[in-house]
Amino acid sequence: MPREHTSRREVLNAIQTLPSIRDLLAIHDGHYEHELDLEVSVYGRNYNGKKVGPYVRLLTYEPGEPIISAGDWGGNTFYVVVNSHAEVFVNAPNGQSLKVSELPPGQQFGEMSVLAGVPRNATVKAAAAQPTQIMEVQRPALRLLRKIKSFADALDSTYRRHGRDSILAALTTRLNLTPEQAQEIKNMSLFRVFSKNHILFREGAAVDRVYFIQTGWLRRVNYPNGQKMEDYLGRGFAYGVDGVLKNVMWPYTVTLMGRTEVLEISIAKLRQNTLLRETLARGLSELGPPEIQSRVSTRPVVREKTLAAQQALIETGLVDGTNLLVMDMDLCVRCGNCSLACHRVHGQSRLMRRGIQVTRLEAPRPSAVQSILSPSVCMHCKDPECLTGCPTGAIGRFGDGQIDINKSTCIGCGDCATQCPYNAISMIPRREKASEEKVTFAIKLQDYLRIGTDPLPPPVEATDDLVAVKCNLCNNTSLNPKGSKTQAYSCEENCPTGALARITPTKYFDEIGAIQGLLVMDRTHAMGRNIHRSDPPRRLSHIAGIILTVLLTALTILGLNHYGLGERLVSFLNMRWITGLVGLVGLIGVMLYPMRRKIYTKRKGALRYWLLSHLYLGVIGGIMILLHGGTNAGGLLTTALMITFDLVILTGLFGILAYQVAPRILTKIEGSPLLIDDLLQRRDELQKELAELGASPAEPLRSLVRNKIIPRFTSFGYLLRQYLKREPLDAMIKTATGDSEAEFQQLQLPKDAERLGRAIEAAVTMRRVDALIYLHRICKWWLPPHVATTSLMLALMTIHIIQVIYYASR
Repeated sequence: MPREHTSRREVLNAIQTLPSIRDLLAIHDGHYEHELDLEVSVYGRNYNGKKVGPYVRLLTYEPGEPIISAGDWGGNTFYVVVNSHAEVFVNAPNGQSLKVSELPPGQQFGEMSVLAGVPRNATVKAAAAQPTQIMEVQRPALRLLRKIKSFADALDSTYRRHGRDSILAALTTRLNLTPEQAQEIKNMSLFRVFSKNHILFREGAAVDRVYFIQTGWLRRVNYPNGQKMEDYLGRGFAYGVDGVLKNVMWPYTVTLMGRTEVLEISIAKLRQNTLLRETLARGLSELGPPEIQSRVSTRPVVREKTLAAQQALIETGLVDGTNLLVMDMDLCVRCGNCSLACHRVHGQSRLMRRGIQVTRLEAPRPSAVQSILSPSVCMHCKDPECLTGCPTGAIGRFGDGQIDINKSTCIGCGDCATQCPYNAISMIPRREKASEEKVTFAIKLQDYLRIGTDPLPPPVEATDDLVAVKCNLCNNTSLNPKGSKTQAYSCEENCPTGALARITPTKYFDEIGAIQGLLVMDRTHAMGRNIHRSDPPRRLSHIAGIILTVLLTALTILGLNHYGLGERLVSFLNMRWITGLVGLVGLIGVMLYPMRRKIYTKRKGALRYWLLSHLYLGVIGGIMILLHGGTNAGGLLTTALMITFDLVILTGLFGILAYQVAPRILTKIEGSPLLIDDLLQRRDELQKELAELGASPAEPLRSLVRNKIIPRFTSFGYLLRQYLKREPLDAMIKTATGDSEAEFQQLQLPKDAERLGRAIEAAVTMRRVDALIYLHRICKWWLPPHVATTSLMLALMTIHIIQVIYYASR
C-alpha cells in the first residue's frame, strides 16, 4: 500500500512542482487567485455539516509497487508523477509483462479511464530503483482544475497522445510494424475528437487522409443513379485505405452520430515513404469498411427495418450502455414483479416500466419482429453524463464497472439526476418518514395475488436532506454477498417469464455487432448476459419436465392396465395409493412456487425456473390425481374435491393461455409500452373530452356525437376489431374518419367539423385504450379464481387425506 502524506504543506509543495497545476497556487493582489478551488481540492470544505473534498492526495509508492493495473476500472481517479518516474507495462502476446515507456515528473496518466469510461489499458508501476511520489487526483477536481489553462491544455494533450498511442499500439500489433515504422506513423498522425453531426468527409471529395474510428458511430450516404443509399457503422474500421497508393474520391458522405474519437494519417506525408505506404496499403485492406449496405439484407423490407433499428439504438444511446436492462415485451405479462422486487431490495423501486422502446428484427425475415423496452433504469454508460456535475465525487464508476452512488458523500444537490438523459436517478429523502397509508386487507390481498399496479415511487415533498439513488446492479445487497462468483439482479431474478435480461448491447443486438470493425476490440467488460437467446437451465427444465411427465404417465397407465387400482403390489400399496401419493407430492411441489414468489432479498433461483417447475409438477399432479380417481366419482366429498381440482386445472390453463397470447397482442397494438396507471388516466381524459363534445350546444353536432360517433366507435364489435385487425392507431383513426363522411356532410360550419373529427379521434383512441386495459387485466385477473379454487382444493384434499388415513388405520 502507498504511504499518504497527510501534511498539507507537502501537498502544496508538490503542486508547486507540477507545471500543469501549479497555477492553482497563483497569487493575485496578495490572495490566492483560485482560493475556493484550492481549499476544496487540498483541504476539503464543510457545507452545512457535509464534507466536500479534498480531491488530491500525495502518495509515495515503494520501488516497483503497482499504481494502476491493466483491465481495472478506474473511472474516478487519475495521476500525476511528482518525482522520480513511473514505468508503463503492457501484456505481450506471449503473456509476459513488457515495459514500453517511462513517465517523467509532471506527466499525467490514467485520464483515459476517467474521460472515456474505459478500463485501464496498461499497468503503471513506481520506478524499480527508488520510491516514486504520485499526485492522485479525483474526478470532481476536473471541474475545478479545468479553469486553469495550463491544466486544461495538459489534460487535452495527454488525452490525445494516449488516444493516439492506443490506436497505434493496436495497429502495430496487427500489422507487425517495426518500432521505426510505428514512430513514423506517429509523426504523421493526429488524434481528434468530433461532436455529433460533424461531417467527416463528403462524397466526391479527394481522399487525402486515412481515418481510424476509435469510438463512436457514423452514417454513410451516397446517391448512385440518383437513389439514396445509407447505412451505419461503428468503430474499428479504417477509411481512405484506397487512397494510399492512388488518387481516388470518397464514394460516400460520412456524418458522425455522436461524440467520436478519430485518428487521422496524412496521405500526403505517407506517400513520401514508399515502403511504409505499401506496408500499410497491404495490411489495412482487411480493416477497410465494407461496401455500403453490404452488412444489411438485400431484401427491401428487412433492410429498412434493420436500418431503422440501428438508427434507433445508436441515437437513443442504448448501444453505449455497458450493462443494459431490456424487456422482451412479447414475454412481459405486465405483472410488475420486477418493480416490486427492486422496491423490496432497495426500499424504493429504481426500475420503471417506462423508457425507450425499439422494434427490431431478431432474424433476417420480416416476421421475426421483437419489441424491446429499455426501462428507466441505469444502463451504466461508457461515457456517463451523470458524473460530470457531481461536486463531491459521490457518484462514480466502481470496481466492477458499474456506476454507483456513495450515500455518505452525496450532498443531495441533484446534479446527477438532472444530467442523466434517461431519467434513471431519483432524489429521495435521506431519512424516510413512516408511511401513513393504512394497509387494509384488500391491499394485502392484492399484494399477495400481485393483481395490483406497479409500485410507483411516492412523490418527494422534501426540499432538503435528499440523497440520490439509482440502480447499482444490486451490489452490496443480500443478493450479491461477498465472495459470490456470479451476479444476480433482483428484477431479472424475479421475472416469472424471463422477459428481463441484463445484456451487452453489441452482443445482444446482432445488427449492431455486425457493423463494428476489427481494429478496436471490445473492452467494456459488460456483465449482462442474453437469456432471451441462450438460457440453458430453462431448456433443461423443459426437457426434464417433458421426460418426467411422459415417463410417469406411461408407467402409471401400464401399472393400471396390469394391476388395476385395487390390487396390492407391495404391502398395503396399490395403484390407487401410488397415484395418490405421487399426485400429492406433485401438488406440494406446485405450492413451492407461490412461496418462492414472495422471496425477494435472497437468492433462491430465478423465478422463471420455479414457474416452469410449477407448470410441469401441476401437470404431473393433475394426471396422477385424475388417474387416482378412476371412473367412480365416490361420495360427496370426493366429488367436490374432483370438481375443485378440475377448476384449478382450467384456471391454470387459462393463465398459461393468457400469458402466451395477451402480451403478444399488447405488443402489436400498444406501440410504446404503457403502465396500467397511464392507460386508466388516459381513458379518464378521453371520457371527459367526449362528454364535453357530446354536450355541445350546437346541433346537429351534439346529436351526431351522442347517437352516431360514440355508439359506433365504443361498441363491442369495435373492441373486437382492435384484437383481430391490430391496426396502427393512426391508420384506424384515418379509416374511422373516412367512414364518417356522411356525418361530416351534415355539418355546415368548419368549426363543428373540426370538433366532430376530435370526437372521432377521442372515441377511437378510447376504444384502443380499453382494449389495452382489458389485456392488462386478463394477465392478472385469472389469478384470484385460480388461487381461490386451489385453496378450496387443498382444504378438501386435507380432509380427504385425514379420512383415508382414518379408515386405513381401523
